Amino acid sequence: MFPQSVRIDECRLPSYISYRTYPLQRRDDTHQGEIDFDPFAFDVGMLGVLFCEEFQHLTTLTPMLAPLFDMMTTRNISWRFTASEALAFFEEQVQPLTPGLEKVGYKSPDSPSYPPRYDTFDRWQDLDPDFIERWAEFRDPPVPFRVIFLWELCGRAWGWRLVNRIRYLARFITRWTSFRKGKSATSIQGRFGKV
Repeated sequence: MFPQSVRIDECRLPSYISYRTYPLQRRDDTHQGEIDFDPFAFDVGMLGVLFCEEFQHLTTLTPMLAPLFDMMTTRNISWRFTASEALAFFEEQVQPLTPGLEKVGYKSPDSPSYPPRYDTFDRWQDLDPDFIERWAEFRDPPVPFRVIFLWELCGRAWGWRLVNRIRYLARFITRWTSFRKGKSATSIQGRFGKV
């Protein structure tokens, strides 16, 4: 799909392609009128959403799942784990501290039959305060109001088109002014592609 000469962090796809996924498991990476997206980070986010749906209720039994899931589903895409980083974190941090890992699919009687959304469930709620403090840098912050506003606006077809066109215009102006000043247009690629 991508030429071998392209670095993996430079690979981008048009945002409409991200909508070809199962709607209830879709990451919100492209719900703010983005022009394009990183498909590899999107895949890690999607896998994180699946893991959250199946296992986030187990964070009280296996606290290391909370930082893993947050780093797989964080809205800050440049901060999100890559697939190899997520696997390494699981193998180095989660697996050694989890005796009886083969029973991970166990659902407690009080777990909900339909899991809460990954982005509204507080995986850190009942964890030890010392643990929370130690792993605080891995915790995804609450959704900012500006992002909620963009989700609401872009949830309407006209709103998504409006925000998307503003992003196109901002990208064009940035590249044009950089070109006129003699800077490389590729050095600023994606600057207005994310919120």
